[in-house]
Amino acid sequence: MPRAGDRPLVIGVGQPHRGDDALGLAALERLAAAVPGDAVECRPHHGEGLGLMALWEGRSRVLVLDALEAGRPPGTLVRVTADDGPPRAGLFRSSSHAFGVGEAVALARVLGRLPASLTLLGLQGETWRLGAPLSPAVRDALPALVESACRMLPCPTIRDGTMMGP
Repeated sequence: MPRAGDRPLVIGVGQPHRGDDALGLAALERLAAAVPGDAVECRPHHGEGLGLMALWEGRSRVLVLDALEAGRPPGTLVRVTADDGPPRAGLFRSSSHAFGVGEAVALARVLGRLPASLTLLGLQGETWRLGAPLSPAVRDALPALVESACRMLPCPTIRDGTMMGP
């Protein structure tokens, strides 16, 4: 089995009872079912920035799954890498923390503590209300998000461009 720092780390960010903010957790659950247990490490997280930085400490490859506010139609797939520069202000406005994903990326960049490869992959959210389920647009786009994540990872359930299984 590869050492923890060598395996890709996938972090699903979200709050389970806050509408589309639950997206990262739902995507992580589906992704975990699609990849071999030792190929990647899957970790749910509530999105607090310092905790995220601690999770990716010492990792070379990190994928963060989250709902985003990119000013696009709900359910639109959005991919941002740390190489693109700091995430634009408001991209992660759904965070209930003052110091969330975007701020963690910016601070880790300043401190020289970014993973060699950090990708933020998510969907444009629509609703962030407490107690709401995933919006229909985000729920319908969830399989495409998981398939996109699998294409970035060792994921044997992708065959001929089609995701097999969950």
